[in-house]
Amino acid sequence: MRFINRLLIVGALYLMLPGISQASYQCGIRKHSFVQLVHHGWTVEEGQWPWHVAIFHKRSKSEKYACGGTLLDENHVLTAAHCVVNRNTGYAISANNLKLHFGQQNLSTISANVQIRDVSKVQIHPDHSSHRNDIAILLMRLPVRYTDYVIPICIDQNADIDLRNLEGERGWITGWGTTQTGSISDVLHTASLPVVSYLQCFNDHETVFGNLLNENVFCAGDRNGTSPGTGDSGGGMYFSDGDRWVLRGIVSFAKADELKNEVDTSKFVIFVNVQRFLTWIREIIADNKPKSTETSKRISERECERFKGLARKRRNKICDNSRYPHTVSIIFSDNKVKCNGILVNENHVLTACHCRRDNMGETPSKVQIDAYGSVGILKVICHPHHKERITYHDIAVITLDTTIELSSNILPACLASNWTENLYDTLLQTGYGVSIETGIKKFIESEDNQVITKERCDEIISRNRRLPDGIIPGQLCAINTDQLRTSTSGSSGSPLQSVNTRSCMYTAVGITSSGNQDHERIRENNQTVVDIYTRISHYLDWIEQMVWSNEPPVTTTTARIRTTETTTNNIVPFHTDFVFPDD
Repeated sequence: MRFINRLLIVGALYLMLPGISQASYQCGIRKHSFVQLVHHGWTVEEGQWPWHVAIFHKRSKSEKYACGGTLLDENHVLTAAHCVVNRNTGYAISANNLKLHFGQQNLSTISANVQIRDVSKVQIHPDHSSHRNDIAILLMRLPVRYTDYVIPICIDQNADIDLRNLEGERGWITGWGTTQTGSISDVLHTASLPVVSYLQCFNDHETVFGNLLNENVFCAGDRNGTSPGTGDSGGGMYFSDGDRWVLRGIVSFAKADELKNEVDTSKFVIFVNVQRFLTWIREIIADNKPKSTETSKRISERECERFKGLARKRRNKICDNSRYPHTVSIIFSDNKVKCNGILVNENHVLTACHCRRDNMGETPSKVQIDAYGSVGILKVICHPHHKERITYHDIAVITLDTTIELSSNILPACLASNWTENLYDTLLQTGYGVSIETGIKKFIESEDNQVITKERCDEIISRNRRLPDGIIPGQLCAINTDQLRTSTSGSSGSPLQSVNTRSCMYTAVGITSSGNQDHERIRENNQTVVDIYTRISHYLDWIEQMVWSNEPPVTTTTARIRTTETTTNNIVPFHTDFVFPDD
């Protein structure tokens, strides 16, 4: 991959194909955040593009890196057809002569994060010829294991096939292609390229691109030295879609620099338009899988899908809901707000168990919902394992005495499960707190929340009588440096959440259980606030039993891709030189 010096900023972000398991990982969602690195583009860190695959060709007793690919699920890799076709014979390379490396960042080093798999089947698009339908799927002999460094990409069945809406958007590519020195890079690099119109691409070089442009491909590039190079073919082009990354293109071909026999970085690059081949991809994967691909959805997941139908987004893609339509305040019998809660459906609110009574014996009497008003409380049920004056199992379900009518401004939060919880997302804490200096109630909106390890947290909270066994699996520990957060108290029961800007929905990850109450000392010593949260995914079975006990049992559904594929066959053979990986 060839780069010039430029600042590239990565936006820190359900595979629609059947077969994702290993439920703690979701397609398109990375498990690590990344800092900016600038040196002829980006040098990729381990785990930054966990769906990128290195494809090796076996030769005698050695292996040679050839192309990139993209992990679709635990058994399949998508790549360019020309990467797995013998250029001399025109036939597919034998599966026995291919090797796949997952989680690799440096070609010269096989770290503990790398998984290596053999290929059992090479499936090239039946209409592939020269530069037409340049797409292939590789079936692995053994499935990969999802880790923080090996995660599949998403393919969005609802993405618009018409690429005009993608023009001007920047997608990301990655690979070990040729660098500015002309050699294959050992270290993985990445860069962003803008999608351009067919007219721009045609005008860039009529002879090269004129006979090859059709709806099955698109063009992208800056034409300034930042470009895929020899060895980058087959890799994906990814776009940020809210909280996830989706695959829209495959690096296919570019004009050659005839003097150097390498990519002409002053010209655009052609990518396979993945959306045009979704039907074929689905059929290939379905044929390779057991006939039963049914998965169970739990009630909280089905309810989350129902709530998503109420969320609204404007034409400019900005969410039109209330900012935090699920955050509520809890009013006690002395008419004071002393806790917060999370609306989870029309009749129930989640909060901390210690909010069932204050130090003076006052108890919750009603819930205040900003866009609705106050609603009476019918009962408060704490987790059966919670003990007085101990922070463990600090979770409770409030049943309201009135059924609330939901809307885009009164919208329950989704509940995190092992599948949807992602602690590397930007985590927000919201709710009402009290200023330590003035005693005035104010709304807290804190974004600087970073989940830390149990070991680090145990060290910070050592000898805390409310946590005699340190942090347990049902808890999260987060630090916060936000001045607003460090200057307030009384935010018990407030949600720690991630936000999905694609669906305009929030997912509640934790419930504020306790924080370091010595805020004056923390501020004077320039320390950070440490908050303990009850981990919702750990208590999801109990929550569902309390909230949806009268609902029907789990149903079974089958994941499918539904789309329309139109194959264009009016492409004439090219008549100029192009750059491909060596066979």
